[in-house]
Amino acid sequence: MDIKRKKICCFSIVFILVLFSNLTIAQTPSIPKNYQSYNINHMEIINQGLKIIKLITNNQINDSSFNLSFVKELKKWYDVHPMIDFTSIVENTLTIKFIDGTYTLLLDQFITCDGYNKINNDLISNTYKNISNYHFEDTNKKALILNPCESMYGGGHCKKIINILLDKGYCLDYLINQDVDISYIRDRLQAEIIYLNTHAGYWDLDGDNKGDVVVIATGELWTVETQEIYKFEFENQMIVEGVVGNQSFVAFTPSFIQYYYQENNFPDSLVYMATCYAGFDTSMANAFLESGAKVYVGWKRNTISWTNSQTSIIAFKLLAKGIPVKFVCFLIGYGCLLNLLLRSRLVYYGNGYYRISKVLTAKTSTS
Repeated sequence: MDIKRKKICCFSIVFILVLFSNLTIAQTPSIPKNYQSYNINHMEIINQGLKIIKLITNNQINDSSFNLSFVKELKKWYDVHPMIDFTSIVENTLTIKFIDGTYTLLLDQFITCDGYNKINNDLISNTYKNISNYHFEDTNKKALILNPCESMYGGGHCKKIINILLDKGYCLDYLINQDVDISYIRDRLQAEIIYLNTHAGYWDLDGDNKGDVVVIATGELWTVETQEIYKFEFENQMIVEGVVGNQSFVAFTPSFIQYYYQENNFPDSLVYMATCYAGFDTSMANAFLESGAKVYVGWKRNTISWTNSQTSIIAFKLLAKGIPVKFVCFLIGYGCLLNLLLRSRLVYYGNGYYRISKVLTAKTSTS
């Protein structure tokens, strides 16, 4: 009798466990890893939320400050959308994860990109004309001045930096807007000086409202084909969609640099990220430093566009005088009162005693 009761009891326990297991599985359906199994128009959902919240809050776009209350309301709207898994706010970045497993990062919603596709041909031709007037002999010292934000903020400050480096004997590459694409970042980023003037933000991968890695926007537009064109990079979280104003761009993560640039690919390089949040933590800095860069410079938090531009000129003037990076960052500090209120200052990682030295006297070509 006891044996029979034990068998019945064991059978009952097993039955209950199986039933509970089935109920648990039914309540938490798994999401397929294949993002192609869904047909979600990510930008349509994002723009719909932006339009509704702007209408409700009567919010005016303003690139001089980060309107946290507006973004919080935007987050609430996205949180209840059936196509969105989670949203989170880290500093000025709103991370949106859709149920297909893809992410979109809102880097800066207080700037318009209406003039992005209007390339200033005069600026390009005049800049390259100035550079082509120089002839360099026996020098492999190269500087990259990359300005994906030229159509938003102009290129006057970049031209001044170019002239400073030309006087120091550097060979120059200057690219703007969509020319600074992910292929260029992947294949041609090696130089003694790398200056990148763009947007940046934080990527929260797990929705805990804590940034996991810094992401840097390129000038390449994010399209419906991007996930297939850069399938390997996309699936390995080397790139992500970053929205600035009303336009989507391809942004790269530290993993992108770590994968494509091995040790000593940036021999003793200065990497100057003229972006918000590029120096908030060490995630992007370490990627460059581990690949051989000597020092990495960036803003600690959010910064104002005109302050970023003007302090970049001052920084390179000081560097050209032989002042080490450590003291350049100290002298620039917050750059302006508004940056002080935002608690954003120019910081460095790596060798603070890096300095620019004269490479070779440039000669004006007569040809």
